[in-house]
Amino acid sequence: MLLGERLKEIRNSLGLNQTQMIEGIINRSFYSRVEKGENSMSTQELMRLLYPPGVSMIECRQRFGNTEPQIEVYQEAILRAYLDRDVDALEQIYHKGNFADTRIKNFIILLASELEGRIDEAKEIIKNDPSYNCLQGSYWNEENLWFTFFIMDLYNLDQLQNLIDILFNRYHAKDIDEHTMQLASRILVRYLDICFKQDQRNDEMNKAIELLKLLPNKVEFGVYKILATYYEQLLDGNYENVQLIVDLLKSKDLDYR
Repeated sequence: MLLGERLKEIRNSLGLNQTQMIEGIINRSFYSRVEKGENSMSTQELMRLLYPPGVSMIECRQRFGNTEPQIEVYQEAILRAYLDRDVDALEQIYHKGNFADTRIKNFIILLASELEGRIDEAKEIIKNDPSYNCLQGSYWNEENLWFTFFIMDLYNLDQLQNLIDILFNRYHAKDIDEHTMQLASRILVRYLDICFKQDQRNDEMNKAIELLKLLPNKVEFGVYKILATYYEQLLDGNYENVQLIVDLLKSKDLDYR
């Protein structure tokens, strides 16, 4: 039994409709797709959903069996294939993956199209499924942040500036979980990279740098904090310091791409 089926079973046992089940917790259309098996849900979202009716996580998961895919493992494999520009690896993941969230398969097609230069085809996939387009920030979760990182090249700078404003307002000086902050940090770094490649300067770059510098002083965020300094030095034109940071990022200990 998949998560959506189990949630529907629990909801029916409680005598609730979908609106009653998710009221004040998560977006209804998103939850509807979860029940249909078209979306996945983070553990944090699941806990928030089950807490009000008093359903334990153990009770919820006890009938899953082994049919739920290890989505974080697939996400990491997809990320590495994308960074390596390895379309063959993406195709292997597509054919071998047992995805509960059917959007992941379509998203792999989107990434392959982007890497092969078929940009119109990639944009058409987003057009046909607006849930991939997270730039307006109407609903954010870990999966949407993960999707957004990959499709930033498909949008113009004005749209991306809006994205950074949303991230800044949502996450600035707020207590969020570390995984979500890592996903947001990837987006911030990529935005800065896109701006420099396009020889653009704007206020949102300073916002991105500020958020990165506010990250916790933990190993998991070390590279992002170094990159905040890297882009800050680039903006200030301190190229000797920039080169020192580049040399550091190239060290085998960091394994940064």
